[in-house]
Amino acid sequence: MTELLVAPPPMDVIGRMGEIPRLAITPSILVTQHGPGDDGRLGPESAGAVLLLQATFATEEGAAHFWDAAVELMALLADAPGFIRRYSWPDGPTISLLALWRTYADAEAFAATPAHRAAVRNLYQHGWQHTHFSAIWELRHNHGRIAFCPCGAATPVGDRMCSQCGEALFDVFGAEADPA
Repeated sequence: MTELLVAPPPMDVIGRMGEIPRLAITPSILVTQHGPGDDGRLGPESAGAVLLLQATFATEEGAAHFWDAAVELMALLADAPGFIRRYSWPDGPTISLLALWRTYADAEAFAATPAHRAAVRNLYQHGWQHTHFSAIWELRHNHGRIAFCPCGAATPVGDRMCSQCGEALFDVFGAEADPA
C-alpha cells in the first residue's frame, strides 16, 4: 500500500525559489479543519463552492477581536452541513483562508447564520481589521482527483483500485480519522 509523505521542498529547491523575483518564503502556521461526518472525508473534487477570505490587521487589539470571533465560527463549522474543510495561513502581514463547501447554497447558509452575521456586523462596527476581503465562488467543473500508481497507471481516486494492476488506491481524505 502507498505511504504518503510530508514533503516540503528540499533546501536546494528553496534556495532556487529564493532567487525568483517577488517570491517569498516565510516560516508559517497552517490551520486546517475537517467538516462533519462524511463531508470531512471528501476530497476537493467534491467541492461545489470555494470561499476565499483575506485580512490584514493594524492593531493587536483588532487582531485579538478577530481571533475571538473566528474561533467561535470555527466551532460552528464542526457541525455545518456541507462544510468539507478549511485551510488558513498567515502570509507576512496578511491572513488567508480557503474553505471548501459541497454547494454554494451550503456556504451561503453558513454565512447567513446568526453567529456569522453577528461577527460580520461587529467587524464593520468596530473596524478590527485594516483590510478585509471575502468571496464565494461556485465551481462548475473539475477533472476529479487522479492517483498515479507505482505501476504507471493513472486512475480516478474514486475507483479505489488501480485500473492496471488492481492495487488498492490510498485516499488521504477518505482515510482521515475524525479529529474530534
